[in-house]
Amino acid sequence: MLGEKNYHRIDIGDLVSWKDITENYPEQLGIVLSKWVSIVDGRELCMLKVATTADNQVKNILAIIVKIESKKTT
Repeated sequence: MLGEKNYHRIDIGDLVSWKDITENYPEQLGIVLSKWVSIVDGRELCMLKVATTADNQVKNILAIIVKIESKKTT
């Protein structure tokens, strides 16, 4: 699976960061809401649903591109 290592390390509630070149501020932060494995063209992709801290938008991103900033505390 693409992103499997990060997928297993990340828990719901973790604070993560990633770079998004489509945004004005490429460094993004967010809280993981859920995670799942999606199949695209026969390939398994590890995905995360994240609520951004800047504007509370919900985004679906690849687990492979994120960095864990802080593990959940509760």
